[in-house]
Amino acid sequence: MSGATAADYAWLADERTGYDGEAGLCLTFVRGLPPDEAFRRIGAAPGAAGEFRIAAYAVQSGTVLEYGWAGMLREQSVPLSVGTVVATVFVDINHDDFFYLVDGRRISSFSWYAYSLRHGLDPDPLLADVHELGLDLDDGTEEPLPSALALAERATGVRLHRADYIRPSLIGSVGQA
Repeated sequence: MSGATAADYAWLADERTGYDGEAGLCLTFVRGLPPDEAFRRIGAAPGAAGEFRIAAYAVQSGTVLEYGWAGMLREQSVPLSVGTVVATVFVDINHDDFFYLVDGRRISSFSWYAYSLRHGLDPDPLLADVHELGLDLDDGTEEPLPSALALAERATGVRLHRADYIRPSLIGSVGQA
């Protein structure tokens, strides 16, 4: 599908320089859906001031969602992935997870630092890419975030360029203000 590498996402890791475990990042790559449809599927209200902020970046082959609160991910990933492919990269002080869903089903999920403990209906569909990107070692790579983002692109065919990330996006929220 895609030959994305960690170097393709070094810019985003650089923007997160100084990551001290306090901040987090949750990006969901969604193949073939425009931002407004992604919002509809997860019940997000564009422009609304609600409890959990979401940004949707339109990219050539779909949408990349950035969640202000990653806990919502577990509830919303299944409806978001119906009829398409979704990959999520999630990191904060307690988590470093990758989720891969196809047509409403969790195919594979794992921690960047514990690949051997992967779960899902078919835990190994991305195995060759995981090996190539260095995410299969239980002690992890030195800088796994760019590799995990490259894996999300390879899994979905959705590419997030720096220009996509810095231009205006569809902003909204889920939950009550």
